[in-house]
Amino acid sequence: MSKPISISCLCLTYGRPHLIVEALHSYLMQDYDGESEFLIINDAPFQKYYFDHPNVRIINLDTTFEKWGAKEDFGIAECKYDTILQADDDDIQIQPIHLQNINKYFTEGSALLHWHNAAFTHGDAIAAIRPVGNSGIVFSKEAWRTVGGYPHENCGADMLFTDRITHTHKLLVQRPEPPDEEVSWCYRWGQDDYNCSGMGADWERPEEEQIIARHTRHIQSLIDSGKMPTGDITLKPYWRFDYTKMLKDFINDR
Repeated sequence: MSKPISISCLCLTYGRPHLIVEALHSYLMQDYDGESEFLIINDAPFQKYYFDHPNVRIINLDTTFEKWGAKEDFGIAECKYDTILQADDDDIQIQPIHLQNINKYFTEGSALLHWHNAAFTHGDAIAAIRPVGNSGIVFSKEAWRTVGGYPHENCGADMLFTDRITHTHKLLVQRPEPPDEEVSWCYRWGQDDYNCSGMGADWERPEEEQIIARHTRHIQSLIDSGKMPTGDITLKPYWRFDYTKMLKDFINDR
C-alpha cells in the first residue's frame, strides 16, 4: 500500500477570528495517517493569533498585502508540503475523512482538483450538495511554479490561477464526485459580510475600490464599534453547530 501523501492546509485570514476557529476545528478532527499541517497566514496587524499544536503553524504579519494573490503566493511558499489544500477561513472540512479524500482523488501526477460534489451552506443551513467551483481546490506546488505562481489580483485571482493550470495540465485536473455520504468539503455562503465569490473580478471594475480596501474598512468599523477583538488572541477551536450531523440529516431528509 502506498504511503499517504503529505498535505498542507493553507488558510489565509484577516479580521475573522470567529470563522478561523471553525476552520481550524475542522482540521483538528481529521482522521488521517499521513503527514499534514494547518498553516494560517494572518496579515491583520491589529490581531496576533496563537495556538499550540505540533501540526498548526501561524504566521502573524505586521503589514497587510494589497493583493490577495500576493498573499496566496506568500502562503504557498511557506507550506511544508507539495500538496496544498486552499482552505479558506470561512469554509470547513465537514467530515473527518476530507484529507483521506484528498489522498484518494489527488492521484500521482495530479496538478489540480475541483470538488464536483461538496456541501453548500447558505447561512447556517445546508442548502445543496453540488459542485463548488474554486472552493477548497487542491493543487501541487509544481503546478503553481509551472504557471508562474498565483496571479497578483484580488477578486478573480483564483479563477485566473485555476484557468492557467487547466490550460497547462489538461489531463491532470481531477474533478471527483464522491458519493453524498462521503462528501467532506463544505463551501459556506453568508458567513460574513465579504466573500469574493459573486463579486466578479476586480479588473472588470477598475474604477471601483478593490475588495481589500473595502474589507479593511469594514473590519475597522467593527473594531471602532467594539465588535472585533484586537491584540493577542489565543484561538479556541470549536463548531457552532455539528456540521457533520447537519450533512447526514440533510442527506436523509431529501
